[in-house]
Amino acid sequence: MSAFRPPPLLAIPALGIAALLACGGGGASYPDSSDVTAAQAAWCQALAKLNGPGDAWEHLEACKGAYPTASAAYLRGMTRCFTARHEAAGEDAPDNSQLITECNDEVTVEMGAEGPGSAEVIAARCQRAERCEKVSAADCKTAVDRLETAQRVVLTTTYNAGALHAIADCLSSSSCSDDEEAARDSCYKPSSEKLLWFPD
Repeated sequence: MSAFRPPPLLAIPALGIAALLACGGGGASYPDSSDVTAAQAAWCQALAKLNGPGDAWEHLEACKGAYPTASAAYLRGMTRCFTARHEAAGEDAPDNSQLITECNDEVTVEMGAEGPGSAEVIAARCQRAERCEKVSAADCKTAVDRLETAQRVVLTTTYNAGALHAIADCLSSSSCSDDEEAARDSCYKPSSEKLLWFPD
């Protein structure tokens, strides 16, 4: 059903460093915020180690002060995968964009599709499908349930609860479009561009 093709992970081809700077302090009021903050700190420590100076890395505090749109589970998975692949390749490591693309494929297969904000964003997608494409809520839910877990992860638990709330709000409030696929993807785009933090 067209309403449920997962959006492309728009951040992945565009993980060109500057685009990934995450806004700070965005998740204070959400139930997963402390987990996201802890996972972000681990991501930052991994970057600091890979860049050589560890705790003396000049970008460490800025990294830890950023609040990405990624979920804690996604951050933990990406930290583990990115570090392992980078260390295994050594001086022959490909650029960050390639490593992130490869790790994204690995991590989304391993993650679960249920988490804070997941139900809200799926409900918003279904309501939009009913409003804009005349797809019943029951058919919508059936289509979602039939997605492979990795496809549902791309729609849901890749993102933290704050990001999912923003996506759901966009899906609910934006006007219907002649190209609903593009309209749905555009609601994910701002969050997909801030999944991971890298320095300029």
